[in-house]
Amino acid sequence: MIGVVLAVLLVAVGTCGVFLYRSAMSVKNSASVIMAQASTLKDSLKNGDESGLTTSLNAIVSNVNDINAEVSSPLWTAATLIPVIGEDVRSVQTLGTVASDLVNDALVPVATSLSGTGLSSLLQDGSVNVELIRTVSSSVSDAIPVIQSSVDTISSLPEAHIPQLRDVLEQVQGPVSEAQGLVGQIEPILNLLPQMLGADGQTRTYLVIAQNNSELRATGGLPGSWGTISITDGVISMGEFQSILHDEGLQVEITDEERAAIATNMDTDPAQVNCTADFTRVGQLARDYWAQEGLGTVDGVVAIDPVFLQRLLSLTGGFTAPDGTAVDGTNAAKVLLSDTYWMFGNDGDAQDAYFAAVAGLAFETIMDNLGNAGMTDLMGVVEQSGKDGRLLVWMANEDEQSLMVNMGLSGRLESDPTKPVLGVYLNDDTYSKISWYASSSTVVGEGVKNADGTTTYDVTTTLTNTITPEEADNAPTYISGTNGAKRDVSDMLDFVFFYAPAGGTITDFQVSEGALFEDYGIADETLSGLQVLRMRTHLLAGETATFTYKVTVSADAAEPLSVRTTPLAQESLMGQQGA
Repeated sequence: MIGVVLAVLLVAVGTCGVFLYRSAMSVKNSASVIMAQASTLKDSLKNGDESGLTTSLNAIVSNVNDINAEVSSPLWTAATLIPVIGEDVRSVQTLGTVASDLVNDALVPVATSLSGTGLSSLLQDGSVNVELIRTVSSSVSDAIPVIQSSVDTISSLPEAHIPQLRDVLEQVQGPVSEAQGLVGQIEPILNLLPQMLGADGQTRTYLVIAQNNSELRATGGLPGSWGTISITDGVISMGEFQSILHDEGLQVEITDEERAAIATNMDTDPAQVNCTADFTRVGQLARDYWAQEGLGTVDGVVAIDPVFLQRLLSLTGGFTAPDGTAVDGTNAAKVLLSDTYWMFGNDGDAQDAYFAAVAGLAFETIMDNLGNAGMTDLMGVVEQSGKDGRLLVWMANEDEQSLMVNMGLSGRLESDPTKPVLGVYLNDDTYSKISWYASSSTVVGEGVKNADGTTTYDVTTTLTNTITPEEADNAPTYISGTNGAKRDVSDMLDFVFFYAPAGGTITDFQVSEGALFEDYGIADETLSGLQVLRMRTHLLAGETATFTYKVTVSADAAEPLSVRTTPLAQESLMGQQGA
């Protein structure tokens, strides 16, 4: 871009153009230094490298200031008087001013507040540095008006006459707008985190539920272990985990619609609390169950599964289980969801003791070593786990709950017709841990536009029982299951649910022969304004149920149909979820 501008200027201003050329080469060299340091700066922030951060930041500040000084010089100002091309030169000067503002008034304060703040500074000895979060939050809030002003300024620049300059302006607008969006997302998180971490001595208590994906429930798996985490001024303490499944005398309130759609006793048995796919309801009901047990009130409910723990262990390193097994970021899910049951057979007490010991060691390892992980890596695990339902959070506070929605962790049912989501969920009915062998995939075809503006997709969902006859014959009953409706030891029984997208419908539903219980049929219900189809399947070793159907989305849909589904025990058995 600079070369093209100068080619014109050299002709227009003669000898002065030589000096302008030298100035422009200086600008170009400074720009190259900035681009090189930007990558280094990012790595330093990620790893908490204070020395590298300072070096990169100083280099960027120095070179941005040099660029702004050059393009603001009398030589460049004189060039603005040239007809037509002068307007493009003024745009270059504006970019210099914007760059200076962004670096000195936004990047420097934020980067300085983050200086040295890898996770090791943020999380140490089981405590979160709340004051550090407040400092960063203040810097980010101050940076937002600067970034917004820069976006507005760049957007208001006239269309460039020189094609290369037009390209540059478009390229600059993208990253600056992206930075605006990123900072806008981070600000509410930073603003609310202190109160969520018990700032100012206000203790927060959260109920944590471990979902066992080897016995599937719509949001993940059997909620076998329940316990609390309390946080005061960032200091974390963990309570004892226990099971409250099947405890008598409990009663929570569910709606008639929920009762009809889910068709289970989720209102009287905590074991069924997450048979609904709407985690906002799971959180509320779990809170109520916990209180009815006389275990206190909680400010939120967090559901995790062994795959999420495994992902965290991939960041922190592993540990040795009581039996000498090395548990790490490659096998934690298998140890907790399969090996334990094969190891101890039908001895439930031994299973529970081993499971508790391994889970406790996993938590301890993660808390002790998470500070050594990279912030970007941790956020990647959180984002992915929220996306596939392995980390779900419900908060009693409305502002905090809105934050969970924005972060993609709420597990709520999508009610916006412009964002069509098909739900495919499983509830185990084998009374077992055979769901380790469940495999499922949903493939969405190309949408066909209808005359009324709606779009219809052909969808195929498959559900497979991957256990072999030999494995089933040798499996303890704890794995194979005790439901009296089983046809043989390998039989896998599930309730399968299909939730239509908001404003949409599911039609032309067909199931492969022999997959359904003939006396159960297909129920067509409504839940939270969504059409819900429910059926009961049974599959022997190696058998597959194939569901074919059409999904029609609202005419208001602004996105292609997406799929949300129950996270399975084995990630490798979860198939394609879209076209």
